[in-house]
Amino acid sequence: MDEEFVFIKRVMIPLAGKISNNRYLLAIRDAFFVLMPFILTASFFGIFEWVVFDPWGPILGENGLDLGNFLTGGLRGEAYEQAPLVRGLIVLQQICSTVVTVGFGMRSFLLTTAFAYRLSRIWHSDPVATAFVAMGAFIIVTPQQFGGQAGFGLDYFGSKGVLTALLVAWTSAWLFQRLRRIRRLSIRMPDSVPEEIAKYFAMLLPVVLIFSVFAIFAGLLANLQFMGKTDLHDLLYALIQAPLMNFSQGLGFALLYQFVIWFLWWFGIHGQNVTAAVQNMVYMPAQLANQAGEASYVFSNGFFEAGLMHILGLIIALLVFSKNASWRSVAKFSLPAMLFNIQEPIVFGLPIMLNPLFLIPYVLAPLANTVVGWVAISWGIVPIFKFVVPWATPMIFSGTIGTGSLMGGVLQVIWLVLDIFIYAPFVIASNELQSDDKEGVVDHHGG
Repeated sequence: MDEEFVFIKRVMIPLAGKISNNRYLLAIRDAFFVLMPFILTASFFGIFEWVVFDPWGPILGENGLDLGNFLTGGLRGEAYEQAPLVRGLIVLQQICSTVVTVGFGMRSFLLTTAFAYRLSRIWHSDPVATAFVAMGAFIIVTPQQFGGQAGFGLDYFGSKGVLTALLVAWTSAWLFQRLRRIRRLSIRMPDSVPEEIAKYFAMLLPVVLIFSVFAIFAGLLANLQFMGKTDLHDLLYALIQAPLMNFSQGLGFALLYQFVIWFLWWFGIHGQNVTAAVQNMVYMPAQLANQAGEASYVFSNGFFEAGLMHILGLIIALLVFSKNASWRSVAKFSLPAMLFNIQEPIVFGLPIMLNPLFLIPYVLAPLANTVVGWVAISWGIVPIFKFVVPWATPMIFSGTIGTGSLMGGVLQVIWLVLDIFIYAPFVIASNELQSDDKEGVVDHHGG
């Protein structure tokens, strides 16, 4: 056991630290952070579109609370559909839909820009110019026909284009900063030309070359049809993203993902930062696909964030069962923060970190929640986590809003009760250990 602990401490923990501090992974994480205001705004309007204003939804529909029947004076069928209230609600849905389309339908395009911008800061290139070059490259590799007519399909700008966005942003940003350093490719303007104008003329040839490379690549792929695909979006999606997302929906993968996160947290390392690549490449696209109605993934970013409250089970167990005054004080102090899923006060204040007594329940509780949630959603008891909800949203509210159903909040309550039962035996055991320690001290002095 000691040898295993030494291996983890000397090898695994430094490795996890390097991964979590990798500047390129941090750039991907930061790029997704830039998207959050757009995603949350779209989510807000999406909740109104699909839940509040939907005449056939969970609030107004006859399969839900059936308030629409009450508000229209008992109308059903075609009469209900033609009611002024229902027609007005449909208009409101359409208004909300325009915002939802921008927030979700443009996320890969926005991701390209944000990631390229972040990379330019790492490589000390021009951030704005780099972002524009990446935007242009993304458009070039995107099919410009939709339904047999000129135009873009929003599928390519949504969750389907995530890998394309990352690859195009990386490639275009790298090429841009390398080509900018070649003096022969820099057009020199007379000294009389303003500096700002001269700077952008110096970028002209690198931009021409980059766009030419992407255009040639897109043309070759369209004609050669590698694996039957005519564009980079469909190729990457079929080759990497779709299989990876399907694999990530397995219970075993989800449990491994949760284990790594909370095992690292026990060592004081931010587990979500280390696994950010998995979250951004798999579970966030799954979340966005759920919200856009493109899929029904059980495991998504919303699913795991709804389970962050498992540490609340420890706090309640401490308040109910612990006889340690200092632990109870830490629990009381940490409770307000944990209501908003902020766990650092209890993790470092108790501490949970490197505390062998709490290693097992700290890892076991989220694993148990994952299994229970998987069963509840797979059996249709609880809807999928469809809507993006800020991670700091309190329990019950996050589950209810995230699923669009009160059953999401009920699931969180079940999780909490389960977590209390998991933590309670270890808290009770700590009382006995502390009692034994006190008796040992008395015996020592008495002897």
